[in-house]
Amino acid sequence: MSETEAYKQAWLREKQARLAAEELLEVKARDLYLANQQLMEQNQLLKEQQALMIRNEKLATLGTLSAGVAHEINNPLAFVLSNMDSLKRYTAAYNSLLELNTHWQSQNQLPPALAESLAALIEEQDLEFVAEDIQDLLRDTDEGLIRLRDIVQSLRHFSHGGNSERTLYNLTEGLDSTLKVLQNELKQGINVNCLFEPIPPIHCNPGEMNQVFLNLIMNACQALEQSPEPQIFITTATESGQDREEIVIRIKDNGCGIPQDKLESVFDPFFTTKPVGKGTGMGLSIAYGILNEHGGNIIVNSAEGKGTCFEIRLPVEEPQAD
Repeated sequence: MSETEAYKQAWLREKQARLAAEELLEVKARDLYLANQQLMEQNQLLKEQQALMIRNEKLATLGTLSAGVAHEINNPLAFVLSNMDSLKRYTAAYNSLLELNTHWQSQNQLPPALAESLAALIEEQDLEFVAEDIQDLLRDTDEGLIRLRDIVQSLRHFSHGGNSERTLYNLTEGLDSTLKVLQNELKQGINVNCLFEPIPPIHCNPGEMNQVFLNLIMNACQALEQSPEPQIFITTATESGQDREEIVIRIKDNGCGIPQDKLESVFDPFFTTKPVGKGTGMGLSIAYGILNEHGGNIIVNSAEGKGTCFEIRLPVEEPQAD
């Protein structure tokens, strides 16, 4: 064998070995890539399952708490309202008696001693003022009890969806009950502007939808903490999409807004723009998951320093399951 042929054979062996090594390396790299992809998918699935578990636990806890609070308040509220009815009747009888005595006194139909004693009692106890003021007190108390009854009713509506069953529900009622539940938060000088156009009821889980509204309105309240004129705008409408009719709910504030570089991450689990201790980063993730399960969508538009608008879109007709 000549030196040239020996070199050529050695070169061919080296080439074959190099090709085999490259092929093996490519196979290993492909296997590593697929394993990495599978690992990423499993990690994402784990995050979604973790977020789902947290959401279900929060919904169950909130529903149980709301129902329990409503039940505990409703019992004493019932007999207080009943007592108020009796008190109104007793007060009416007392006022009639006072008016009769005053009439007798003005007509000099009482003996002088009794008339003098009655006049002294009326003046000492200021019974004429009491007769006037007690009506205002009863009216204010009545309004407070009616408000409390509305809050209890709102808590019941809010905890309506403690299970996974879906029912025909008007989302305007959910917004109303959520605003009543958050009445204390909204008292901090926040002006809430509602423009509710008539919308058809849809099949949904009322408790879950109320949880979405609660999270979004609470976020708006927190974004308005430094705003000189805090305002929240809530609108409902029915619009025609590309292939379906949709209910559109917009919840907008004029608060601090969200930085543009963080907008893409607001629906990620555990992501939050709030300071440590102010938020868990699960509220918007939960809202996104609930709306996604209902065949809907949520869109965020925000400008730093100008405010944020969350737009909810839900199909009027429940989508058919695959």
